Amino acid sequence: IQKVAPKWLLRSVSRAVDLIMAHFGSSRDPEEKMRLGNSSYSPTIAGLVLEHLCPTIQDILEDGLRDHKLDFIIGQRRNHAWSVVETSTRIAVSLSKTCQ
Repeated sequence: IQKVAPKWLLRSVSRAVDLIMAHFGSSRDPEEKMRLGNSSYSPTIAGLVLEHLCPTIQDILEDGLRDHKLDFIIGQRRNHAWSVVETSTRIAVSLSKTCQ
């Protein structure tokens, strides 16, 4: 079954990307672009990421996420977007150990 992303989600991703691209598009100099990506020199990038990109990523992770997960020990427990991140990290670490 293929699930089509809701239009609001696509618009949210597009807006976050457009804002960040516009921020970096203000300069053609590679060194200046490095400074634009460093929140110590350019606090604007931190605001763009925290206010636009992070909520969009959370919305993507939560879209289609089931409300509860069956746990053999405690029964049902609530799913959260952070659980997806934790599980992905564990899988990546396991794979990197296997490939070494």
